[in-house]
Amino acid sequence: MALRGTLKDFGIADIFQLIGHQGKTGILAVRNRDQEVKIFFKDGSVVRSESSVRQKRDLLGGMLLRAEVLREAQLADALETQKKTLKRLGDILIAQGALDAKTLRAFAKLQTTETIYQLFLWDAGTYEFSQTEIETDDGVELIRSESILMEGFRQVDEWPLIRRRITGYGMTFEKREDLDTLTAAASHAEPVKETDDLDFSDAFGDMGGGGGGGNARLKGIGQNERIVYQLIIADRDVQKIIDLSRLGEFETCKALVALIEAEIILAIPEGHRRPSADATVGGIHAKTGASWLPAVTRGILYLALAGTAGYGAWHFALSQQTPALTRGLEGYVAADVQVVITHGQLGKLRHVLEVFRAETGDYPAALSDLVDAKLLTPRDIHFPWHQQYYYSKQASGYELLRPFY
Repeated sequence: MALRGTLKDFGIADIFQLIGHQGKTGILAVRNRDQEVKIFFKDGSVVRSESSVRQKRDLLGGMLLRAEVLREAQLADALETQKKTLKRLGDILIAQGALDAKTLRAFAKLQTTETIYQLFLWDAGTYEFSQTEIETDDGVELIRSESILMEGFRQVDEWPLIRRRITGYGMTFEKREDLDTLTAAASHAEPVKETDDLDFSDAFGDMGGGGGGGNARLKGIGQNERIVYQLIIADRDVQKIIDLSRLGEFETCKALVALIEAEIILAIPEGHRRPSADATVGGIHAKTGASWLPAVTRGILYLALAGTAGYGAWHFALSQQTPALTRGLEGYVAADVQVVITHGQLGKLRHVLEVFRAETGDYPAALSDLVDAKLLTPRDIHFPWHQQYYYSKQASGYELLRPFY
């Protein structure tokens, strides 16, 4: 039986963790109002994603065109061939010599991850995972669920800070200082001349990560920042830089913020300027009612997720055998099943209590405080019982027990 439920009861991070831990193969469908995203898994890793509301700009051909990898005539010719042969666009472009396999794989991966990371900003919706065989093409890069989970958390943590600086897709920038000259001065080397032709596969290969020698301003400047810096020209806005960088929206905007804070570039507000292309759905303009922990606490939460992996995997298997559990305890649930679930749920509560203490300096006065802090849902503090778990804050810690009746 398929695993299904609501995102308020079981978040997207929990779902990815279960599928990855169990090494499941199948299709995860996540829905929110008129939006639906399907994610295809093979042995717990992501193969690809599909979106029912994917705009024309987000289709593979549109991405390649906006990144200036293809010319309009090349794309039009390939689309015409696709109508006649029903072959995949990527295969046609490779056969025509307009695109190489490596570039195609990179853009296909970017399209998949950009779609998935938007799900981490959803605070409502439903999900359903169906086990079914998934065909994969030779050369397709599978993406581990764990890496998506960690990257999704990182983006959710850092987006609020990015949005304070990058407020719209129509913003433009001016270069205040020459980055190559600054880097050369910091390393006592001759500056490298900027070229018109950018080779993103080779550029800055020996400059990865933060660096800058003895210049503190360059501490957060790495490969991504250098790529983005070279893309900044007069009247080129955020959306166009995202399209050209091939880094994705989050990494591009993060690099822009690093350059702004290092006072290497100057941000010019967009005013009434329209972006160079239709803006993406999430990212800068994303709205979510979810409350997320600051980055300093995220490491503790990672440990909590890892600690409950065994329980999550068991719950995944059990949910396929016990429909009542996935419907919020509608109907009879055997007592021995409740005991096993309670053991896992108590472990989850203990982990979250430690997260709360790390964040606030003390344990909560009541379990409801964890709900108010958006660390748990109301269901978590009693599942799988109708009564709430017994909790009492004490001078030396707390007491946490299953419901008394």
